[in-house]
Order: sequence, then C-alpha cells, then structure tokens
Amino acid sequence: MEIGKTNCLTVKEKVSDGWMCIDATGMICLMPNIFTLPDMDVGTEVKAFVYQDGKELRATTEIPYAEVGEYAVMECIEVLPTGAFIDWGIIKDLFVPYTEQRGKMTVGKRYALYVYQDEETGLITGTAKFKRNLTYARQELPFIEGQEVSILLLGEGDLGWNVVIEKKYLGLVYASEVFKKLYPLSTEIGYIKSIRDDGKIDVSLQRTGIEHLDTFAVKVYNELVKNNGILYLSDSSNPEEILYKLEMSKKNFKKAIGSLYKAEKIIIRQDHIALPPLEDLGE
Repeated sequence: MEIGKTNCLTVKEKVSDGWMCIDATGMICLMPNIFTLPDMDVGTEVKAFVYQDGKELRATTEIPYAEVGEYAVMECIEVLPTGAFIDWGIIKDLFVPYTEQRGKMTVGKRYALYVYQDEETGLITGTAKFKRNLTYARQELPFIEGQEVSILLLGEGDLGWNVVIEKKYLGLVYASEVFKKLYPLSTEIGYIKSIRDDGKIDVSLQRTGIEHLDTFAVKVYNELVKNNGILYLSDSSNPEEILYKLEMSKKNFKKAIGSLYKAEKIIIRQDHIALPPLEDLGE
C-alpha cells in the first residue's frame, strides 16, 4: 500500500466505523463511513487515496491537490510555532514544518508546495524548499519534444520562468521566449521544447515548426478582423510595438504575415497590413 498516493483497494469487511479495505500485498486500512460509496460491498474494488491519521492509515475517495511526489498550489489555513497546516483538498490537512518554509507562512495565502514522505518520521509532509533546477534521466521522463503539457508557473529567475510540468517535473521557460504577461502560481499550456543532455527540461509557451506558425497566423488574422481589417504594423515596425499589440516576437510576426500573404488572406503595405477588399476575394 502506497501511503500518500491513490491505491487500488478491495473491500474486505464492514465495521462500525466504515469498511476495512485491503490491497494486493495484504495491507489493510479503514475507509470511514463518510467516504464510502452507495453501492459498496464486500469484494468491491475501489480507487482511494491513503493518508495517515495519527498512527493509523485511512482511505478516502476524496482527491488531494497533490500526492506524494507531486507539486501543487495550496492555501495555508493555520499557523503554529512549529509549522503550518495547509488545505490539502481532503479531510486531513497537510503539515509544512517551519524548517520547510521559505518564509513564515500566512493564513489565507497560497503557496507552491511539494509533497513527500519524510525519511526520518515517515510522515507525509509538505515543503516549499524544493530545488528549481532539478535534472532527470531521459528514460524516466514520459515526454517527447513538442508534446503539449500543463505547466504551473513558480516564479521568474535570472534565465526565465521556473515551472512545474504535469505536477511532477521541474522545467524552465526562457525569458527570451515569453511574449505576454505571466503570473506566479498560475497555470498555462506549454510544449516540451527540449530535454537537454544535462537532464534539464526546456519548455516553450508556443508550438514549434509549422503548428507554431499557424498559431500566430491565426492570431494576426483575428486581430485584423477585430480592427476593421487593418493593423498598423509591418516589417518595419519595431519589436516592442509588435510585442505590445500582439504578444509575439517580430520574427513570429513576419512568419505569420508571410503565411497569410501566401494564402492570399492579407495585403501588405509599407506601414500596415490589411484584409483584401471584397472584390479581391471574388465577391
């Protein structure tokens, strides 16, 4: 039975407090009555999260914000001299010792935390003191380059934004590839840019290759439609102006308008781009 993770359990017997559940190794834990399913009976198989309640193990059908080995943003609900209790998304709160805090936690504030099982105490614990630049062996990563992933933005560093990928892995979005306002502790869709030889993961906020180009071309076209068919941007526009108006680099803008021009969707002038007149579209 994996403590701090979702387990496949089988209902063994009914007791006054709930149902005793057993896993494939023969370990047993109690699922309290408040978490039992309406059709539960002896022999029923159920997926449940196993947590610690004092010295006892309990199972719940609730879903925590993060399991052992995962990162999540969670809210502080109580502060003590020894640490803080965090809303974990289940009936049991997550404890973050004072020594595992980057700064004293405040009730009501949200934090990016990593959940682990303490080697000395055996207790499931949260920490805000995790490294931002972990390395991984390629064979242990379930990603391929170009794959779409969910990312959690941790914060901005010297090289760019540190991110959590799919709740389990740490990566980096380079500052030179950020073309819109980003906010710490928010989520975005990202794409695996590369898994480097040193084991670090680079992430992009834009697709690469043709799909990347198509994304920006559609964005430029939609902006033209919203602005009555004209945008006062061109090859001669400065990069800052393009970034401000379209949240993309000048390089991507030039690729986008080139694609639209070849598809005869726009006309290009010295100081602007525009949608073609209706008669040019054959109407």
